[in-house]
Amino acid sequence: MIEELKIGHDAISWSDRLKYLGVHFKTGRTLLVDNETLIRTFYAAANAIYSHVKFASEVTVLFLMETFCLPLLSYAYEALNYSKQQLTQLNVCWNRA
Repeated sequence: MIEELKIGHDAISWSDRLKYLGVHFKTGRTLLVDNETLIRTFYAAANAIYSHVKFASEVTVLFLMETFCLPLLSYAYEALNYSKQQLTQLNVCWNRA
């Protein structure tokens, strides 16, 4: 077992998840990007838009989706190393919305 990490008299708890600059990671043998939080946030934003655009045109809905939802899926994309499965999950999210 790993001993408690302390700074001064304060103990720092161990965690299996990490949030850094808005990107969620989960630990394991390697550090992985946590898609679950990302996908949940995307669907929450998409549902919020769809619940308020009953009489809006398709162009308006598309503009709102591209403005508020797409950046959630593409944030820090270039800097992260996604697996093929994770990329497929992100594409499925965007295609469903």
